Amino acid sequence: MGKKNRNKKKDFKKKKKYEQSKNNSNIPIKKPPTIKPLNQTNKIIKEGTESELQTELSRLYELNRKNPTKNTKNKQKRRELVTMRSSLKKRLKSKLRRIHQERLNNLSEEEQKKEKEKNQPKTIDMMREIDENLIDENDSEIIESLKTDEYINYFKNEYEPQILLTTSIKHTGAIFKFIRELKNFIPNSYFYYRKKFDLGTIITKSIEKSFTDIIIITERLRKPYKLLLIHLPNGPTLEFKLMNVIYQDEIAGHGTSAGFNPEIIFKNFKTNLGYRVTRCLNALFPKNEELKGRELILFHNQRDYIFFRYYRYIFTEEFKNVNLQEIGPRFVMRLLSVQRGVFNPQFGEYEWVYKDKMGVKRRKFYL
Repeated sequence: MGKKNRNKKKDFKKKKKYEQSKNNSNIPIKKPPTIKPLNQTNKIIKEGTESELQTELSRLYELNRKNPTKNTKNKQKRRELVTMRSSLKKRLKSKLRRIHQERLNNLSEEEQKKEKEKNQPKTIDMMREIDENLIDENDSEIIESLKTDEYINYFKNEYEPQILLTTSIKHTGAIFKFIRELKNFIPNSYFYYRKKFDLGTIITKSIEKSFTDIIIITERLRKPYKLLLIHLPNGPTLEFKLMNVIYQDEIAGHGTSAGFNPEIIFKNFKTNLGYRVTRCLNALFPKNEELKGRELILFHNQRDYIFFRYYRYIFTEEFKNVNLQEIGPRFVMRLLSVQRGVFNPQFGEYEWVYKDKMGVKRRKFYL
């Protein structure tokens, strides 16, 4: 208690001295020296060299990293300090960009290419590990394997795909919205209620009724969770995990499908496994693409995540430019397994299975 009283007395004396110095106009009040970093940086931006600009930019980054705004108690001052630093950073970056562009303009074409290659950002996709399974379309082994593929009859245009859509035994009403969206973009697809039918009986009955593929959607927490794709009559069976499903009505300015057979585009599938997945997905759609419908389905692979998009392309009046209108839905798939033959969880022979350890190597991709 005694210490607290002493501290209070000291504070009171300091206040009294401050008030006396305020009243006494003859006594000068000592102010802390003002630092003007803004003027210095402005001077560097106007007259500084490239190295000076770079050091100033790194200094600003260092200041933000250490978070010196904690010392300023006033919120308004803190905000001003942050906005000032961000504006300075933008100005420094733009000046450095201009200097770099001027230097590039003075170089020859070959030197410009080398400079661009040097300054190209190193993304994970660019630093991908060299894989033995990367495909070459001119390879004789791949051409021979395609002749004995399960999808050879489809690519010879001997039949038109007929797809059966159904759900898992345990499901809620929320899954039917996703199935309705699937029916919109997959031609010749028919939905049947699962009830309590075993998967074996569904496969046998669908073969009898000349269905070419079965798609089974399972849900988790009232959201689409997995997609099982079974090719009939001899397989293969692919299992995908579904993520980030955005329905048609959630997309701003979406279009509606006119019912034409869409064009199919597969992008960035580079391995044997990726090529097999493209053949499996391609066999869901009719071979004769109706170009007058101007509808397009894109399967884009990036780091083993397959992004699905459904567009309509619209030409301008003079046919010089093309605009894309998204129809929807929009979702992401991740391949979990590829099984030979029709689905058999107990005795099935798996060609490829995703394991948790596969995601550890960030530069290793399988599709």
